[in-house]
Amino acid sequence: MNPVDIDRIATWPSDITAFLNAHSKELRIEREADHEYALAPSDFRIMNTAPPMPRWNEAKALIATAMADREVVAFHATRLVDINDVYRDGLFRLNLLQQVARLKKQLEVAGAYDELSEVDMALAQIMEADSTFIKREGAVWASPQRVSLHNGGCDVFYDHYGGEAIERMAGYAKGKLEHRLKQIGEPAVVIIRYPAYGWCRFTHSRLPQSMIELHLQYEGRWEAMDHDWNIMIKRDVPAQHVIAVVPPGDLAVAV
Repeated sequence: MNPVDIDRIATWPSDITAFLNAHSKELRIEREADHEYALAPSDFRIMNTAPPMPRWNEAKALIATAMADREVVAFHATRLVDINDVYRDGLFRLNLLQQVARLKKQLEVAGAYDELSEVDMALAQIMEADSTFIKREGAVWASPQRVSLHNGGCDVFYDHYGGEAIERMAGYAKGKLEHRLKQIGEPAVVIIRYPAYGWCRFTHSRLPQSMIELHLQYEGRWEAMDHDWNIMIKRDVPAQHVIAVVPPGDLAVAV
């Protein structure tokens, strides 16, 4: 069974698309009323209950059931020295110390000894000053939609070897390291498949909502209101779940 690519409605289960096609008018009306209520002043919302959304909730329940045993396509933006590493090993969970170790190895290979000497002091500084990256550790992060690869948020992953934490660390170094990060490897997108339920705790709540919104957008005259979310997989992604590794400009990841 092929994985579901939420950007490609032709890959969705037919019972989902049949329901959404049949009830799109009701779904639009309910969602617009809900959105208007959410934007209303707080005193209005205190005095009035949210409008009912029976058809919307029916659609969400149907999608949750239909997707229970399916896989979803996801996109991981990165910068790679050798794409064969990913085909062989898959994707590993974020681990700053391991990222630093890989960086040091590449600096040694390049003979960049000045930059190498900057690393440990910069690492100590970022560990003390910024806990953001530690909180993101222990997971593989990806996006369920191609648009997230091109809207500017992924530039840091394409432009700097080692990703956002290493780029921020290089900023603390204030030396040659940040420039060197742009010379190691090439930007790439790793396309993976993962079970819709069990690997990412966000998918269970966000996927049904996103699919309804995106289907309405696909029909026209509608802009999806709630579909942009991250996939957080708290385990390594094995090589057999890697579909392809492509450049950011490849047609496989074009919007």
